[in-house]
Amino acid sequence: MQRKPDNDGTGLAIRHMRYRTAYVMVLRGATGPETGHQLEAAFRRAAASGLSLVVDLAALDFADEELLSHLLRAHQTSGLRLVGPISAPVQRRFDITGADSLFTVHPDLTTALIP
Repeated sequence: MQRKPDNDGTGLAIRHMRYRTAYVMVLRGATGPETGHQLEAAFRRAAASGLSLVVDLAALDFADEELLSHLLRAHQTSGLRLVGPISAPVQRRFDITGADSLFTVHPDLTTALIP
């Protein structure tokens, strides 16, 4: 497993971990207009790995529409798996947009890593 923290002072921290069978991103904080470049780079890096993507949202307080867009794209292309529990504001974003019916949220990383 390789780890690389990513935090540029925007209120969002992204930790990257590469496992044999999956690429994991752990998101902490909140996404918003100032985190767009950070999310774009993180999802680009994940896609370049060629592995299925696991995104841990347990420490994410708020998700904007850009993060939702990245998650939807990853769901279509990389076998996306999410880790929770999901905060109320993030769950509300999923519910309002109907994305909740697309995503499976696993209770922990260990469970999400099982193919």
